[in-house]
Amino acid sequence: MFYSLTFQKIVLFAAIGLIIGGLIGFAGVLGFDLDGSIFIISVLLSMLLVFAAAMFAELYHIREAINRSRNR
Repeated sequence: MFYSLTFQKIVLFAAIGLIIGGLIGFAGVLGFDLDGSIFIISVLLSMLLVFAAAMFAELYHIREAINRSRNR
């Protein structure tokens, strides 16, 4: 199946956030003897952080493209 590029990016960033949050959550639950809610919180926060970083990067690329087109 072929999806749009935007949907693929959203799925990719969600997967990256899920993996990073899962690793942090498992480390918190197993290593520091915290309860299971820290796993959910770490997954949600890492997904939010990954999406925020992706939005910042996209906006930076848009700004660079606008600046290049103005200089021509």
